Amino acid sequence: MHPRNVFRTPPDFKKLGELYPDLQKHLIQARKDYFTLNFKDPESLKILTCSLASQYFDLTLELPSNRLIPTLPLRLNYLLWIEDLLSYHTTSNEVVGIDIGTGASAVYALLGYQKFGWKFLATETDTMCYESALNNVIINSFQDEIVIKLVKKEGGKLQGNLGSDRYTFCMCNPPFFEDTDNMTGISRSPHRAAPKSVCTATPVEVITTGGEEQFVGEMVRESIKLGTQVLWYTSMLGRKTSLDHILGMLSECGVKRVAVTEFKQGNTTRWGVAWSHEPSIPPLLSPNSKKVSTSYNFSTKNTTAQTIITKLQSTLAQLHVQVSRCPDQSGGIEYCAWVTAAENTWAHNRRKRRKRGSQKRESDGNGSLTQSGKRHCSDEKSSEQTLRNDNQSSDTQNSIDIKSNSLAEKVDSSHSVLDITSSSVSESSKVCLFHCLLSVEESEEGVSVDFTWIFGSDKDCLNQFCCFVAKSICNPDTGSCG
Repeated sequence: MHPRNVFRTPPDFKKLGELYPDLQKHLIQARKDYFTLNFKDPESLKILTCSLASQYFDLTLELPSNRLIPTLPLRLNYLLWIEDLLSYHTTSNEVVGIDIGTGASAVYALLGYQKFGWKFLATETDTMCYESALNNVIINSFQDEIVIKLVKKEGGKLQGNLGSDRYTFCMCNPPFFEDTDNMTGISRSPHRAAPKSVCTATPVEVITTGGEEQFVGEMVRESIKLGTQVLWYTSMLGRKTSLDHILGMLSECGVKRVAVTEFKQGNTTRWGVAWSHEPSIPPLLSPNSKKVSTSYNFSTKNTTAQTIITKLQSTLAQLHVQVSRCPDQSGGIEYCAWVTAAENTWAHNRRKRRKRGSQKRESDGNGSLTQSGKRHCSDEKSSEQTLRNDNQSSDTQNSIDIKSNSLAEKVDSSHSVLDITSSSVSESSKVCLFHCLLSVEESEEGVSVDFTWIFGSDKDCLNQFCCFVAKSICNPDTGSCG
């Protein structure tokens, strides 16, 4: 689950039931002071979604019984990922999104405006879903911020619906299936665990000709024509094979700015894909569907989160990376920020640190170096720090060589991108080695520091960066991070 997702701390159903009597009727006492509910019962799911929307986001939802009931944690994950994408580059202070197929709840638009202040154009082809979505906008008094538009099913997903207006992003939870066999799970892999909750969607909401591959494929083709009218084009996908297909299609179309992610909620896994034609966003590393989510992290004991945060801020300032504090610190985390690196500043600092360490050991007369001249605090027996690389396999075969003269040939010339190898380019046109999410979390086990890849041109650089930061925070002589 996304680090800033408030549902990382599960709701206390007992307390929630005391606040919402309709929900209390559906609660099941599993053991003393622990309550749950039947997630296979559509009515229980509907009341739970409405209760969570009210309690956590001050939203009123009215959901028809014969249409899809959205699960809020998964929807919030998608919106938070879009916020991560937009944290690198936005064209103005006002963010306006498009929700393709908003559904009966209009949940993305409602959450997007209530939590992030984003305005929305939300389209829908089904009359019943349109009327229900419009009602939800009206009862929350968001008519000036969210426009619900009924569009033709045979028309374009984007083309013909946008006019001349420019948008910050589009998002879509497409119809996943191409027939009823897919929808009912007959074709589901036997190796996959069954979903914990019942599917309440109707065929009109989740079945389309060609399934999600064709649906999102049409979005890709339309985006080529629309260009920069939308800054980020995004969609959720229900199958990894669909992700492979869309990534291949984007590659064939010459799209150089692509990002992917993975959404996990219980036994349900979804994938997110985003692409942009905006020239001021540097060309990015081609995503690999075999390793979608990448994070590098380390943990420490016998210290506090505030101590680690202070050391982190000092180290990041010395490295001259761009740090932007996340406005929302939900999810039980102590600190959250976006970190962007346009050049490798830590390699030089590492050499200087080694030199200082060598000189100190020589002056002490009892220092020793490893064969390679390195001393890793994570290798010291006395260290209370563990460094984990969640991306064991190297992505070097897909990485862009930022020093290569051939890099300019990889740039999409159809969008007039400047030669990013030139020293005279503007700040906004520089290479982006990585754009990542930094989060610090404190628990009984200690303090965990996590760097989650969002996009960039070199994942290896993020790995090296994390190692450098870990060793800078950790005392090189004692291995202690306190």
